[in-house]
Amino acid sequence: MPRIVKVAVIGSGLAGLTAAYLLTSCPPPAEDDVEFEVHVFEKAPVFGMDSASISLDAAEEEAGGKAGWRVDVPMRSFQGGYYPQLIALYKHLGVKFRQADFSYSFSLLSPPPHTGEKAPVLSTTLIYNGASGRGGLSMPSALAASAHGVWAPLAHAWCMGAFVLAVLQIALCYARMLLYAAPALRSRRSGALTFAHWAEETVPRGMLARWLGADEVWRVYTRTVLLPLFSAVCTAPMEDVMRHPVEEILDYMWLTLGTHHYVVVNGVRDVVARLTTGVRHVHLATPITSIQADPDNPQLATIHCETGTSYPGFRHIIFATEATRAAPLLASYAASLTGPQRVAVQAQAECLRAFTYCSTVVVNHRDATLLPDDPRDRRDLNLVCVDQADATGAVMTTQVLPRPAGHPAVYQTTNPIVAPRASSVMSTAALERAVLTIEGKEALGGLFYEDGRRWWQTAGQGRGRLGALQGGGEGGPGLWVCGSYAYVGIPLLEGCVVSARNVVQQGIWAQEGVSKCEAPW
Repeated sequence: MPRIVKVAVIGSGLAGLTAAYLLTSCPPPAEDDVEFEVHVFEKAPVFGMDSASISLDAAEEEAGGKAGWRVDVPMRSFQGGYYPQLIALYKHLGVKFRQADFSYSFSLLSPPPHTGEKAPVLSTTLIYNGASGRGGLSMPSALAASAHGVWAPLAHAWCMGAFVLAVLQIALCYARMLLYAAPALRSRRSGALTFAHWAEETVPRGMLARWLGADEVWRVYTRTVLLPLFSAVCTAPMEDVMRHPVEEILDYMWLTLGTHHYVVVNGVRDVVARLTTGVRHVHLATPITSIQADPDNPQLATIHCETGTSYPGFRHIIFATEATRAAPLLASYAASLTGPQRVAVQAQAECLRAFTYCSTVVVNHRDATLLPDDPRDRRDLNLVCVDQADATGAVMTTQVLPRPAGHPAVYQTTNPIVAPRASSVMSTAALERAVLTIEGKEALGGLFYEDGRRWWQTAGQGRGRLGALQGGGEGGPGLWVCGSYAYVGIPLLEGCVVSARNVVQQGIWAQEGVSKCEAPW
């Protein structure tokens, strides 16, 4: 009989489910004499990866009719160059995904021009037609407004000239940004700069540039295009993006150059179903209150839950939840220890406290007033920020959801700065999203580090290893951390998959002497 090794996975987002999938779907060979018993713990009543999604035809679905229209919350799109391991996992699982090269509109929210008006004004400043740039730019309706009478041709020519000039400025700024993004051409200091510092350091400062206004054009480009774009990518307020390390933003721009956006065809529920097929021990609606050492066997740990139930005998615990949630659990476990092992676990908890999170609100609704005022300006994704001098506050991103035939329009707004009509709201979800900082980037070395990166490579393309803090020290159970924040780059879905794979392959399998198992993708 093989020896049974119990593994607890705390959290059932993509990271936790990927780790559970690897441990249950890739059994070790018989000669390794080990079998993993995996338990997944989730505080929500459904798997965390799909816990905020909604079914718009739930009544019909429950009555045994056709499947309802499932809306993923939040939107989970991924782009070719930045998500190689996520795409490989989905292909291995048989998850269908389709190309979705989103178009964008960028708008400013201004107070009503007249005191008698209640609604603010949404004026579009830039329209990007997607297709990885091949769709080009469109003229916003405000610029294309036509004059009447004898001055109409002159007004049209002026508008067209202004638009062409704006397109040329954006194209030159984009080309300049790509030069900065190319790994071989980057300054060595870029790894330690925030976006705010980089944006100011790269302002053209020559006499000719100032005379031509190139310095102000670059400032406008970074403030009104790059900043709101990455506020939407990171799902974070603009001030958090200003503090974001710029190296990861440049990597994203370089790796996604010329690639396509994708979305899964059958939604996140299909991904969850495929990842959990072999997981036999699932504990939903089971928040964990503390973890304690086993008094009879220091290599094992017991998990205590709010339900009053305790689960003993775990040889490994994978923390696949937010760092802000994992740190207190590690601290509770450290309190039950003594000596070097306690110090090691405390170091893990202290490392996780360095990671930052921001609150995100996602609303599904039918209120079209959150879109640009002119229907001609509306695109797949509509980004809106407040028209103000300082780069603060959230960027409101409203997606026009593709809908089945016969359904009315539904919009998904992330971080609304204008509340949709209460009668139009279908669901509201409050989420916590990891946001990278310089401090978090430094702390990441305890969880994951990379060596052997060549001069032409970006982060993640070198040889990666688990950091020294992974495992929780010697003499106790293996304590492992995975999640979007536990891997290099912007904390996104790719980090969930890669960090989970590293924890299982380089951590648990290696400690248990499993020599011939590899991730099947």
